[in-house]
Amino acid sequence: MIARSIFSLILGLVCVSSAFADLVLYNVPGTDLVFILQGRASVNPGATVTFRHSTFGNLYMNASDVKIFKVPSVQSQAVNQLNSAKAAGDLSGCLDAARHALRVGKLDIFYQACKAAWEIDPNDDRVKKLVDLKMKITKPVPIDPAQEKIMRDFTKNRADMSFLRSKHFLLLHDTGDKKDRRTGKTRAEERLELLETVYESFLMKFCLEGVELDVPDKLLMVVLFAEHSEYLQFVNLLGPDLASAAGFFHRIDNVAVFYDQGTDQSFEVLNMLNKRIQSQRDEIVRRKIGGLADVIRFADTLSLLIEVKRENLDIEVVSHEATHQLAANTGLMPGNAPVPVWAAEGLATYFESPKQAAWSGIGAVNAERLGWYRELAPIRNISNIDFIASDQIFTRAANNFSTLHGYGQAWALTHFLMDKHFDKLIEYYRELGKMPKATHTTPEELQKVFDKVFGKDKQALDGQWRAYMRSLKTDLEQTLEDAR
Repeated sequence: MIARSIFSLILGLVCVSSAFADLVLYNVPGTDLVFILQGRASVNPGATVTFRHSTFGNLYMNASDVKIFKVPSVQSQAVNQLNSAKAAGDLSGCLDAARHALRVGKLDIFYQACKAAWEIDPNDDRVKKLVDLKMKITKPVPIDPAQEKIMRDFTKNRADMSFLRSKHFLLLHDTGDKKDRRTGKTRAEERLELLETVYESFLMKFCLEGVELDVPDKLLMVVLFAEHSEYLQFVNLLGPDLASAAGFFHRIDNVAVFYDQGTDQSFEVLNMLNKRIQSQRDEIVRRKIGGLADVIRFADTLSLLIEVKRENLDIEVVSHEATHQLAANTGLMPGNAPVPVWAAEGLATYFESPKQAAWSGIGAVNAERLGWYRELAPIRNISNIDFIASDQIFTRAANNFSTLHGYGQAWALTHFLMDKHFDKLIEYYRELGKMPKATHTTPEELQKVFDKVFGKDKQALDGQWRAYMRSLKTDLEQTLEDAR
C-alpha cells in the first residue's frame, strides 16, 4: 500500500539503544562558559576525561573542569516508550510516543511511531491524516521563477550570492561551495537540511494534535549571509532595530534572513582563547616539545566546542525564525491581519530548540526564557495574562523592563496554553485572522480578541498558569534534582 511505502522510505528498524548516557557540565578553563553535553564520558588515569560526542567525536577534558551525571539516554527513552506501545498494540500509546519524539527532537523516531500506529490501525482518522500529510510534503513544490527576482530585489541584487534549492526552500547565500570534512556538505546544504527538519516537525506537530495546516504551494524564501558583518550592513538598510537579532522573518516580503553563526561577537571569547591555544599547540608540535599533552588536548577540544556552540545556535535561531515563516505560510497565523508580538514570539520561542539544552525539540524547556520569566513573575501588575494578551508586555518594554523579559513572558504563556489549552489557543489564532486589516491595533482591541476565547475572568487561568510554570524544569534542573 502507498502508506506503507511512504513510511518505509524514511524509516529503519526500531532498535533498543543504550539505556543510559552521561550528562556532562564542562567549564571551559579560564572562562565562565559552561557547556552542557550529552554522550559518553570516561574518566582516565591522570585525572582526564574522554567525552564522546555523537556528532563531533572525542573531546578531552581535565576532570577538575567536569561534572558528570548518569541519566537515561533520550534515544532510549523514546525508543522504549515506542516499543512498549507496539508490544501492547496500543495505537494511542504509539501516538504518544510520536509526540514525545518531537519533544526531544527525534524526527526519525516520530516517523517510526507513526508507522507503528498505522500498522495497528491504518483506518484510524488520526493516522490517516498523518499519512496524508507525509504524502503531501513528499511531493516536490513547483519552482516559481518570480521568486528569484523577489529575492534578488530584496537583497539589493548582490552579485556574490547564489541560489540553492531543497524540496521546500529556496536559499540565496554567499557561503561558498566548500564542503565540511565531517558532514560532506556545504554550509548552504547544511542550512537547507536543518530547515527541512523544522518544516516537517512543525507541520507534523500540529497534524498530530488534530490541526491540519496548509502545506505551502511555493518554496519558502530564505537568505543566508556568510558573515555577521555582511548581515549587519544589509539589515541597516531595512531598520537598525534588526541589528541585534540573530535572524528575522520579513513578513512583507515573506523572506527569512540569517547569518552563519560563529561569526558574531558572542563567539569573541571562545575565538580569542582558541587562537591563543592553537598557536601554543602548533608551536609544541613544531618543536616536538614533550610533556604538554594537556595543551594539545585542550586545543583540539576547544575547536570542537566552538563547532558545538555554532551548531546549537544554528538550530535555535533557525527553528525560531522558520516558525515565524511557517506560521505565516500555513494559515496558522493571519498573513494580512495584525499579529500581537506576544503571540508571534510566544509561538516561535515555543518551537525553538534551546541552544543550551542537552537535548531539545518542540516545547523543550528553554533555560534562558524560563529565567527571564521568573525574574518578572513576582511583579503581578506586569506578569499577568491580560498584560501579555494586550501586548503591553512588549509595547511598554522600553520603559519598564527589557524586551527579553517580554519574550520570557510570551514563551511562558504560550508553553502553558500549548500544553494545557491547545484547542483554545488554536481558536485564538483563528480569531486573530478575523481582525480588520490595520497597521496598528490598540491594547483594548487585542484584549477583546483574547477575552472572546478565554473569557474575561482570568483568575482561574492565571492560577493554573503559575502552577504550571512552577512545575517546569530545565534538563539540568531535572537532572540535578534526580541526582540528590
